[in-house]
Amino acid sequence: MLSYVTGFLFSEDLTHVVLLEKQSPTWQKGLFNGVGGKIEKGETSIKAMSRECKEETGVTIPESKWKCFAHLTNPKYFELDIYFAISDLALTAKTMEKEKIHIFKTNDIPKNIIPNLQWLIPMALDENLDFTNPVVFIEN
Repeated sequence: MLSYVTGFLFSEDLTHVVLLEKQSPTWQKGLFNGVGGKIEKGETSIKAMSRECKEETGVTIPESKWKCFAHLTNPKYFELDIYFAISDLALTAKTMEKEKIHIFKTNDIPKNIIPNLQWLIPMALDENLDFTNPVVFIEN
């Protein structure tokens, strides 16, 4: 099974979010997604999230700032830990690799996003939710 992370880096006032314009895999090309990627062998999910953010945006967000709020899995194929972090360093994110970084207003997210971002971003922003434990979603 493949293991991945993705995360949403929000500005302190929660008015901006960092998203990547995906080039691969093919089904994601041209869509926006959170920052993230594969968890490397021997690496924890939280370490992967912090590493991927630094590699893709040039921004270092300490592991302690990332909150895993959801876990999506299809037990036969993949598992995905979904994080968010809040820091004004979001406003300094820049393209570091082939996938271009964009900083969007949270009330003006583009239409061409990975479909589950339509509800994952508002979920991350919902201050009434308790993320003591990540919400688990299982695909069959």
